[in-house]
Parts: sequence; structure tokens; C-alpha cells
Amino acid sequence: MILRRNIKPFAKKLIIYLLITLLPTIVICTILTKQQMKEITYEYKNEAQWNANLHAKSIENFIGETVGRLEMLTTLINIQHNNLDHVEEILRETHAMDKRFSGFYWANPEGDLLFGSNSLSSVNVSDRDYFQKALKTGKTSFSNAHIGRVTGRFIITIANPVSDNGDVKGVLLASLRLDELGASMKDLLNDEMIIVTDHTGETIIETGFLAAGDHSIDFSVDLIPLPWTITAKVIPDEDDLYGKTIFYNFFIVFFIMNILLLFIHFIRLKYKVKKEKEQNEYQKLELIGNLAASTAHEIRNPLTGIKGLISLLSEEYKDKKAQYYFEVIQMEITRITTIVNELLLLGRPTAYTLHTNNVKDILKEIEPIIQSEAHYMNVDVSMEYPLYDLPISCVKDQIKQVFLNLSKNALHAMPNGGKLTISLQKHADSCIIQVVDNGKGIPKEILDQVFNPFFTMDKDGSGLGLTVCKRIIDSYSGTISIQSTLHKGTQVEIRVPLSKEV
Repeated sequence: MILRRNIKPFAKKLIIYLLITLLPTIVICTILTKQQMKEITYEYKNEAQWNANLHAKSIENFIGETVGRLEMLTTLINIQHNNLDHVEEILRETHAMDKRFSGFYWANPEGDLLFGSNSLSSVNVSDRDYFQKALKTGKTSFSNAHIGRVTGRFIITIANPVSDNGDVKGVLLASLRLDELGASMKDLLNDEMIIVTDHTGETIIETGFLAAGDHSIDFSVDLIPLPWTITAKVIPDEDDLYGKTIFYNFFIVFFIMNILLLFIHFIRLKYKVKKEKEQNEYQKLELIGNLAASTAHEIRNPLTGIKGLISLLSEEYKDKKAQYYFEVIQMEITRITTIVNELLLLGRPTAYTLHTNNVKDILKEIEPIIQSEAHYMNVDVSMEYPLYDLPISCVKDQIKQVFLNLSKNALHAMPNGGKLTISLQKHADSCIIQVVDNGKGIPKEILDQVFNPFFTMDKDGSGLGLTVCKRIIDSYSGTISIQSTLHKGTQVEIRVPLSKEV
């Protein structure tokens, strides 16, 4: 039963974990993989384009050279049209120079092959489309891939008509072996596969190897002047590139998501600890406040009686020794009274009737008190008032208490004299109060403890002054912060929302 109860929270946490990490990982991984595959495909596409252009350029150059040879032979025939024996010898020599040629032939206008670089029997090509086209246009024409009637090889034929004053005297034919043309293309191969197709889509030449199931990236180029298309197929270097890429991305993204989750969890824990600490401090402050208020009330009554009796005794016993004791007792009673008043202020509920008061006026009212104490401690005081009003919703006596407490702390931080500056200014919708001294400062390691109840660096302090200040400012939805540098001074900044009432 206990095990079953433990499984349910674990399953819930597992589902939340998977939702936070696995789903975003899959989405991000898919997007990354698609982008990377797009980039990889683009690179292989460029490689396929380069290969297709290379082979297309090679074939175009060869065809161009062949047409150029035919034109030279045509010129020779026109010059030696009365003696074609020499031309036949030239055809045989040209054929022997390149094995990609299947043969060279001379045909009369009726299509009969009269002589060539190969032995001939009675062969007529008048039924060939390329031959008729050459006769009609008077220009070079190209055949489709076909089986040659002389050699029985798979070839294409280039027909170049020979004319005299517009009359076609015959046609010079050059046959190209497609198998040898394909073999010559292999010398230019890297790892790609090249496929040459005609205008009908029939494969004419195929070089390279592509296993069944291999994924290839293709690029096609049209040849000029032949109606052929060259397609280069590039096979990626790695098998199952998509699978490896998505696995790699999944591992990286999943790892990052877990790190991010741990970081978020750490931030949440830190925030939770901070909130719990603030809640504990608030509860502790509430407890201290309630205890302080009840204790202060109980102390004030007998304290008042003690103070009265001491006054009566001081009038009855006039000797110096007794008077000295009475004076010390009165000073300690006064100190206790001050502490009790601070305890009462700390413990009072915040449900006050708030009024709109000008902070400038409040500070001016207590300026003589601050100036008097500062003069006694050999401290220069500078009050910086703005020209405009700073109305806030508050209890005037509480703001006075804040000014007096902060001034007192600043003066005690400068036992050998110094300078105290109190400035007021407006920023956005807030009133900013700054109390700055150039005293001994506060060590950095204890700076975050200064608002804790009963924490003090002054041997004669109660440790309640800043706690009371913070409680008052918090009740006005304001903030109080302290910045201090050891042996250089301290700056206390208070921000209180300005009142919208005029």
C-alpha cells in the first residue's frame, strides 16, 4: 500500500519531467535537424551541380571539336571535289586519332554511303531524320541515339551538308560511340553517378554506381546543342545521415534541456528559500512586535513609578555621591524609556489613518534637532531640498522617526566628525530619500543583517532602529536599501510612492 502511494507521485513527477524536457527536445531537435539537413543538402546540391557542369562541359567541348573537324573536312571536300580519294584517307586518319569515333562517311544527296573510314557494303541513310534535316536546312544536324547500320554499335551521328552555290553535293557524317563516350566520362568521376538522357527521357549513357536504396542528391543540366540532359547524383558520405544528425541533435538538445531544467529548479529552490526566509523573518518580526508591545506596556507602568520615586529621593538626599547615583539611574531610565518607545512602535499595528504630507515640510520640522546633535558631535550637515513638493501618504510622526533613526545611526558612525547629507528628490512616481555619511561604514559580510531585530554595531544601540524604519517604509509600500563601503561611508536610500491626491 505504501509502495503504491509512492509510485503515484513518482509517476506524476516523471510525466512533468518528460513534458518539460522530452517534448521541447523533440520539437527543437526536429527544427534543428531540418535546418541542418537543408544546409547539408545545399552543399551536396552544389557538389552535384559542379559535377554535372563538368561533364556537360566535357561533352560539349568534344561535340564542338567534332563539328569543327567536320567543317574543316567540308572545306577540304569543296576544294578537292574532283579528287575525293585524298579525303577518304583523311577520314581514316581522323577516325584513328580518337576511339570515341565509330566512323566518318561521305553520303550523296540520295543517302548512299559512298566511302568512309570503315569498310562499307550497300548502305543508305536517306530514311534517317537527321539526314533529311541536314539536306533541307543546309546546316549541321544531330541524330538521336541509335544502332549504326555499318558497325552495329550504339551511336549518335552528326550530319554536315556540303553545298556548292546552294546545291547540296553530299553530306559528311561522323558517328560517335556512346559506350566510349561514357568510358571517357569515367575518368572525370569522383564518387558521383552521371546519367545522360535524351529528350524522350531514355537513358543514353550511365556511369558510376548507385546501390539500390542509396539516397542521392541530384542536379541536372541541359546540353547544347544536343537535346540531352546530364544528371549528376551525389551520395552523402555517411549512411543514414538524417538519422545520425537527428540522434546527435537529440542528445545535445536533451542534455541542454536537462541542464536548463536543473538551472530553473535551482532558481525556483533559491526563490522558494528566499520567500520562506522572508516569511520567517516577517513572522519573527510579527512575533517580536507583539511580544515587544505587550512587554513595553508592562514595563512602562513600573518604570514611571520608579522614575517618580527616584525624583523624590534625589530631592531628599542632597549629598554629591547620592546625587551622582540618582543622575546615573535617571540616565538609564531615560535609555530604557527610549527602548520601550521603540518596542511600542515596532509592535503597533499598521492600520493607521494616513494623510498626505509633504516630505520637505517633515524634514524641515526636525532639521533643528538633527543640526543640534550633529553640531554636538562635530559633524557638518547638508540638507538638499528640491524646488517641487513631494507629497506622500503617511503618518507624519513615523516619517520623523525614520529621519531621526537614520540620522542618529549616521552620526554614531562618525565619532570623530564628518559630513552628513540628507537629500530629497523625485524619480518617476516615487519620492527618493537619501541619507549619506562618510563614517566608518559597515562590513560587507554583515550588511544583509542590519534590518534584523536587535542586531547592532553600536554598543549603546538597541538594534531596533533600522528594523522600525523598515517596518514603517514597508507599510507605505516603499523600499529601503543600504550600500556601504568600509572606512568610506554608508548610503541609505528610501523609495516611497508619491501620493496621487492633490
